[in-house]
Amino acid sequence: MGAADGMERGFWQRLADWPASSLPACLAMGLLVRLPAVLFADGYEYVDQQYQNVDPAWHLATGEAWTPTWEWIDGIRSWVYPWFLAGLFRGGLAIGVDDPLVLMRWVRFTHALIGLLPLALLYSALVRWPRPSNTTVRTSGNAVMRPGIALWLVAVSGLLVTTAVQPSGPALGATLAVAAVVAFHGRGVWPAVAGLLLGLAFCCRFQEAVFGPAVVLVGLWQRRFRAVLWFSAMTLPGIALQGVVDIAMGGAFLSTPWRYFEFNVLLGASQKWDAEPWWFYLAAGVVPAFAFVPPWLGVAWRRLRAGAGLLPAALVAGGLHVLAHSCVGRKALRFEYGALGLLVVVMAVGVALVPGREGGRSPRWQRSHGIALFVVHGLLWVWASLVPGHLGPIRMAEALRGEPEFHGELLVVGGDATSIGGACYLRRPRLAIAGIAIDEVAERARAGVQWFVAVRHPLATDVQDAAGLELVGSYHGLFGLRRGDRRFVYRRGP
Repeated sequence: MGAADGMERGFWQRLADWPASSLPACLAMGLLVRLPAVLFADGYEYVDQQYQNVDPAWHLATGEAWTPTWEWIDGIRSWVYPWFLAGLFRGGLAIGVDDPLVLMRWVRFTHALIGLLPLALLYSALVRWPRPSNTTVRTSGNAVMRPGIALWLVAVSGLLVTTAVQPSGPALGATLAVAAVVAFHGRGVWPAVAGLLLGLAFCCRFQEAVFGPAVVLVGLWQRRFRAVLWFSAMTLPGIALQGVVDIAMGGAFLSTPWRYFEFNVLLGASQKWDAEPWWFYLAAGVVPAFAFVPPWLGVAWRRLRAGAGLLPAALVAGGLHVLAHSCVGRKALRFEYGALGLLVVVMAVGVALVPGREGGRSPRWQRSHGIALFVVHGLLWVWASLVPGHLGPIRMAEALRGEPEFHGELLVVGGDATSIGGACYLRRPRLAIAGIAIDEVAERARAGVQWFVAVRHPLATDVQDAAGLELVGSYHGLFGLRRGDRRFVYRRGP
């Protein structure tokens, strides 16, 4: 029995150490963990992902119709990411990938490859880069002894898998921002690489610029003046790219970020959304993601502090980003994916440090805290990898795409133009989509409109009869549990 137990422990130890054995092994592990999300996480996580990222990119790639949201009409969204995504669409179509769901898997795979950047840079920080003389890691052994543990925790974190795989400007921006802040801790060319990555992250989501001042402050505190200079200078190409794209799309240099700031901050447009309390990110993000609950409060804090000893800019940048956006009324966890991702990296490094009896605590609390972290982030991985989003609208759009009599005119009862699954699934040269109230159905049907879709609930029988409609299909999401994903398609009879 003892020999068998030793062999089992040896297997798990080798598995834990595998990603730290070489950079190719680390990248292979990261890609392997992301493949389920590439293959199975169909659909989109939130409506803006489809209508402010995928649909405009599809329009750029093919010239087919799409429905611009008010953000595009008012000029507060960057075209940089849609142009990048349009290139991926064209590449997939060029190699014969035409089915929308398969095409999106191609897109997620290419994003997954880019999403390996933070993992590769963390590997370098743990294994390859010499530790700066003014950086201390407060542990009993004063060394990172099990870097493979940190790499596994970062790889299986569902939060980081989502940003690495799902196609959207904010997700790619979060991935690039995490990579940028980790890269800043390197020597030589790495601070310049960090600046370049953060400049590109700014093009994907303007709020990622908030990471820059935090990184500069840490660099100045460490007296790494040359690194700060190179980092700051190399953010300029990304900023210039945004300005040039703004000009190319008919605006002025950097008109888009200025319009975004003006509209949301000066004019208060974001206030029309429901506000969350200041502690929302702490309660919904930081506490569960890092197991800041009894009996692990002390262990979690020491690990976060120890990880910051190796990656101080990651802790400061992530913490300041969360703090700054906690003062904004409108909140959603996806807005802080980059900041929370940085804090996950810091905590992962802390978990990898040599355990010991610190502050009178038994090592069993450290082991159980590590297990709790892997359980939490593993459950997030299951959600991010295996749960498709908004399948009901997408299935409806695919069914309408196969209808030769559907020419792009559709009225949505109980919804709006963002309720129809997305232009890349409908694929029409012309779209005329609008939301209507239920008491308008009969009148619009008599006026000649042929296609209707009801959101959440089917139309009542008397409404169908008055309008002369017949139900041609009903579609729902996973297990039909989410009412908001239910769609009912009607066609006016002859």
